[in-house]
Amino acid sequence: EKFHGMMDGAGIVELSNGRGYVYVSNSEIGGGDGGVYGLYFDEIGSIIDYKTLLDNTNRNCGGGLSPWNTWISCEETTGGQCWQIDPDPISVYHQSPMETLLGGDGGRYETVACDNRNPNRPIFFTTEDHEYGALRRFEADGNGWDALHIGGTTTFLRIMDDSTFMWTTNEFAAKNSAVTYYRNAEGVIYHEGLLYFVAKKTRTLFILNLTTMTYESERTGDQFSGKGSFNAQPDQVVLAGENFKRWIYFTEDGGSTPGVYVRDVKGTYYTIFEAMEGSSYSGLGGDDPDETVGIALSPDRRKLYAGFQDAGLLMEFTRDDGFPFE
Repeated sequence: EKFHGMMDGAGIVELSNGRGYVYVSNSEIGGGDGGVYGLYFDEIGSIIDYKTLLDNTNRNCGGGLSPWNTWISCEETTGGQCWQIDPDPISVYHQSPMETLLGGDGGRYETVACDNRNPNRPIFFTTEDHEYGALRRFEADGNGWDALHIGGTTTFLRIMDDSTFMWTTNEFAAKNSAVTYYRNAEGVIYHEGLLYFVAKKTRTLFILNLTTMTYESERTGDQFSGKGSFNAQPDQVVLAGENFKRWIYFTEDGGSTPGVYVRDVKGTYYTIFEAMEGSSYSGLGGDDPDETVGIALSPDRRKLYAGFQDAGLLMEFTRDDGFPFE
């Protein structure tokens, strides 16, 4: 079966009892031809299956994983929604993807992250790729599959000044905050009380401390080491390393050498790979530059997946020394 077109955001879902894992991948095709697809691997990392998990949706861009091992896929289109998909073939929900409550009345949604410190009331954060796209915070009324479909409370991110923020029910105020501070938010991840997200238009990484309600920000790629340059728009983000906090991986949208980059805990950025300048990935012959997409790590972190969207190229990377990616 031919691999889907316009692949975009992706995640890894580990299957129980040593049954391997699923590389879950969005398709950003519009016109009702978008969706989500699963590339299935056995326990040693060999491909064993490929199937459609969600269809008849529009421009499925980014997404995120739930604490109960499902994938949430976001539509980046006018009136778009966020869908919950269970890629596990033995799950009762496997063939019943459902629209969630995360998207409210609809929007151009990008990515989802979850704060599960209180498992009875998990909190989901959803970004929107729009200049007035307010970051959404949804506190679910329960846990498990139904938590995203039954009820919860939605608030929005309002940055107050250069160091503090609040969650507000005033969506209008939050939208004005977005256009002032974090236009066109993209990738978002959560870890140990910190929420990381990027605003692509200003190439800014925000780090929100959810306990102190303060934040820091930096321009992505400014503090760079080694070869390459992360000088175009940051897109998707993934945490990796020991305890999943040492390194943040970024994909890149556009530029003359779109690539994948990593940030260490001190804020220094490095190149993982990037397109050669003047190649077809960088817009050779007048074409628009490509973008890197689909970044994800296998459950043991020994395999890194990423690719180029327009080229339809998905790659699997391993380290020469055999160690996990950090």
